[in-house]
Amino acid sequence: MNNQKVECIFNRSGLAALSDIRTDVCQSIYLALEKHQSDFLNKAREFRSEEYKWPNDPLHQWSRVWEYPYVYHHLASYVKGLAKGQRPVIADVGSGVTFFPFSLVKLGCEVICSDIDPVCEKDILRASESVSHSPGNVHFRLINNERLPYDDGECDAIYCISVLEHIPDFENTVREMTRVLKPGGLCLITCDLDLNPAGNTQLNASQFDRLVSVVRQQLNFVYFERTIHPVDVLTSRNSPYSDGRSSYASIGCQLVKQKILKPLFGRKPGNVNILGPAPLAIFGLVLRK
Repeated sequence: MNNQKVECIFNRSGLAALSDIRTDVCQSIYLALEKHQSDFLNKAREFRSEEYKWPNDPLHQWSRVWEYPYVYHHLASYVKGLAKGQRPVIADVGSGVTFFPFSLVKLGCEVICSDIDPVCEKDILRASESVSHSPGNVHFRLINNERLPYDDGECDAIYCISVLEHIPDFENTVREMTRVLKPGGLCLITCDLDLNPAGNTQLNASQFDRLVSVVRQQLNFVYFERTIHPVDVLTSRNSPYSDGRSSYASIGCQLVKQKILKPLFGRKPGNVNILGPAPLAIFGLVLRK
């Protein structure tokens, strides 16, 4: 993959930009990952359990179109900078069952996935037997308490993609991620940000401040935040794979429910926000222990 011009695209912390995913750099990484996911999904019948509840096609999702290339770029750069023959151990926190760790091991690293869902353990182990992923290997460890299933300083790098916003005590998870990293180890975090002033879902403003505070206490920023123009911020509304949070169909359903169905059943009609729910944005952090 051609890493020219990456300096002005992914080598930063901060908000994802819509313009990022239109660049040749992002597109080249994305197309390679798309091929990896296609190969992975072609084998899905051999490992996918019916109980698995998460999307089978995460790459074509409003935020992952940026998150996966962002994380992949930094891990690929990290592995490239290691001594020849060195095989780093990389932890995936909240992995689910996706193509991504199988894509990373092609770089020549060991990826240890972890999740709280036992279905993920079963499917990851079966996928590792049927999906081509040399020269590295994909492993799995179940998270069954507040302590991540890694030894102190076991991991050369660790990444956590859109998981922390779903964990009430994310401060403990950040401390755990720091614990399992070797000194100088690389840590990559992405999170959904709630742009609703009321902050009803995901990371609202106060929770975001808490996250940044604990991150600053535990880790060092490799790249500091770069300002993104508000119009250029990648959101769940303007992404090529929008989640439909502002769709006319959604607004139409609200209108029918509030203005027709409620009065029909003798209930007071409610207000409808014609702009739809507030969108989400994505924030990425590149850190070192």
